[in-house]
Amino acid sequence: MPPSSSTADGGGQPFDIEKFARQTVRAVEYGDACAEVLERRVIRLEEIIAARWPRSIILRRRLAREIRASVASWDPAYIPRGDFTARRLESGGQEADEIFARQERARAEGWPEPAQDQGAERGQDPGEGFLQ
Repeated sequence: MPPSSSTADGGGQPFDIEKFARQTVRAVEYGDACAEVLERRVIRLEEIIAARWPRSIILRRRLAREIRASVASWDPAYIPRGDFTARRLESGGQEADEIFARQERARAEGWPEPAQDQGAERGQDPGEGFLQ
């Protein structure tokens, strides 16, 4: 038996730890993509709140137009017309899928991963010198 697998409960299919690790990493990366979508939404709302009068109206209308466009394309047989929440959740999931697919393509094409903190590579505490 390979070192990466063991039997579960004394029989049945062997447990493939490499497959489990890949699935776990993909789940974490997809969670990161969902968090990125939420972060973008919050930043857009903060920008509207922080903007002064003429710009805040322009930003508010632009965001409203984009939100309406994101929920308008769903087939009423799939999500009923009056169910804005379900349509918006589906569009958020679709945005996360697009981000995740872009990350997967970048990895497949051999693009370098985002640079890690240089201080951590030298054995320093990542927060060291932050306020200096």
